Amino acid sequence: MKKSGFTLVELMVYIGIVGVVVIVAGQAFSNSTKMRVRTESMIKANATVEEAGMLIQEDVAQMGAKSAKESGEGSASDVFFKSNMVYMDAENGDSSSFRINGDSLILRRMNYDSQGRFLSIEEVAWFKRNKQLFRTCKTIDRDKSRLPSAPETCPESNPASVEMLDDVALFNVIPARPAVLNSEYGGSTGSYPRLLPSPVNVADHSFRLFPRLEGETFFSVNRMPERGGSIVTLSDFVTNYDKDREQALETKKAVQVFVVGGTGELALSSSWNTVCTPVNLDAQVDYELSFKVPFLDENKIRSFSPEMDHMTVGFRNMDGQMDPELPDFTFYPPVDGFANSKRVMRFSVKNDKKNMCLAFTFAFYSPLASKGKLAISNLELNKVENSNFVFNEGYSPEIPDKANVKAFKLKLQVQKNGEKGDVNLVVPTPSNGPKD
Repeated sequence: MKKSGFTLVELMVYIGIVGVVVIVAGQAFSNSTKMRVRTESMIKANATVEEAGMLIQEDVAQMGAKSAKESGEGSASDVFFKSNMVYMDAENGDSSSFRINGDSLILRRMNYDSQGRFLSIEEVAWFKRNKQLFRTCKTIDRDKSRLPSAPETCPESNPASVEMLDDVALFNVIPARPAVLNSEYGGSTGSYPRLLPSPVNVADHSFRLFPRLEGETFFSVNRMPERGGSIVTLSDFVTNYDKDREQALETKKAVQVFVVGGTGELALSSSWNTVCTPVNLDAQVDYELSFKVPFLDENKIRSFSPEMDHMTVGFRNMDGQMDPELPDFTFYPPVDGFANSKRVMRFSVKNDKKNMCLAFTFAFYSPLASKGKLAISNLELNKVENSNFVFNEGYSPEIPDKANVKAFKLKLQVQKNGEKGDVNLVVPTPSNGPKD
């Protein structure tokens, strides 16, 4: 009877093959398990840090907000609640609503009811202690008629420190650095570094308007007072209207007057580009041009027709040319004594502009507009501090500049089982500081 089986050599080969398979499979399983653990740790780290980042973002975005709509009794008008309690230290010049100390951020905000009425002012703090991130909330002022007692979440004393996140490797809040700093100009909170009419004395609004005279294109105009002041009135404009034919002329006659700071003596023979006050405009910086056009009684300039007549303000280079990147702004005369006479224009340029002069240009084609008068006062050209900002590591704003911080960069990092979760957020805070 024949019998068959494995030889010892064959058995050893089979055992070797099985051993290799087990080792390879075991290593693959081990790697798969490690990858799963790492993936879970990575997902958990990112999920937890993103949740915490959203909570911080929500708190920071509500910073400030210093008014609430209130209906006055017996009056159809609205009054507004305002409180310096939202400021960190208004008495000592700190009109911001935040304070940063190392790994901590303290901010103040207003709390409203569902109808937008003031309830309370809360102080929220986020801070890192060891590897944990905590949050506290404290009520520092409240309307007792609407909020009889402080809420449990924001008590008036002894606020609880709530652990929001553990395994925190980094918590950093960077305030945006305004492009224009009050501290560099020695100004107080809320002041504007000015370009016109006087960049030094912000209380001085004196200016004069000097005419551009060129052949049959630009003509003179009556200016009172001729040496300028805080208000200058223009009259006796050149016209493009032919009263005999009762139609507009084909030629284009205009009046263009340039802004000169101060009221010093100027020779009548001077050229506009030798006396105008030039300014330099920096790229990516917001500027605000403003002036008032007071209402004048019995003024024929109110017959101004937007489709025919032309009144603009804008910049010219030393050759008298308009920069295509910086077109003129159109404005109109006031039609009644109740309208707001202030005109405000904001602009920025992509590239630096050097030696630019500000000019008002008038061209009238309707029958009566040129016979009227136009007054200009409170002329200002300012850099707008809080509309421009950059983030610099380690930047700590001085007290006069804190009110102009309009954004924060939040950096938060956690580590879970060797895996990192990061959040980098830019949070706008338009309500920090006084109203722009």
